[in-house]
Amino acid sequence: MGVYGFWMSALCLATFTLITFNWGDGNLGNNCNSDYNDSCELVFRARAATFAVITWFSLILAWEMVDMRRSFFNMRDDGRWYNQWFRDTWRNKFLFICIVGGFFSVFPILYIPGLNRVVFLHDGVSWEWGVIIVCTVLFVGGIEAWKWGKRVYYRRTEVDTAKLVDEEAGVADEHDRTPVDGEKKQHSNEHSRKMVSAPTTSSETTAV
Repeated sequence: MGVYGFWMSALCLATFTLITFNWGDGNLGNNCNSDYNDSCELVFRARAATFAVITWFSLILAWEMVDMRRSFFNMRDDGRWYNQWFRDTWRNKFLFICIVGGFFSVFPILYIPGLNRVVFLHDGVSWEWGVIIVCTVLFVGGIEAWKWGKRVYYRRTEVDTAKLVDEEAGVADEHDRTPVDGEKKQHSNEHSRKMVSAPTTSSETTAV
């Protein structure tokens, strides 16, 4: 989970920093934590973009954590490549409705007057949607890459463990067979020592 949190925070900071200092002039405005004024336009838009990405990241993460290893797009094998993700997410209808509702709730929060500038202290965005979408794609890609790495690691670990178990089982079988063979050999030797020569009869008669 630490990897997911790190990746989420890095992309959120990148969103705010790029909008404010790379494509903006770096002006954070005056008294922008209390109310809106003309100097707060840039920072309010950067906040809005950051709010959108962190909301979407949290919702997407809820779906991604349904399975800690398998890809979000292929959690099961009962569908096709283009609809498998929908079949998997629709299994939990309550979670599906909550995530989709949260996804679309970003738009009224950003654009309803009063709710955006007064309550959330951010403003509507325009070209910043490009940054939001790119960061969202990067977030999903990072999670999928991490899951892929875990699958490779555990697959190799399980193979190595299986080989070790087979080797230990082979040694144990050999160890179990050795005493049996020894006991058979010892029993055979004891039986040979106990054997006596059979009495023989002679056709010759002894003269007295």
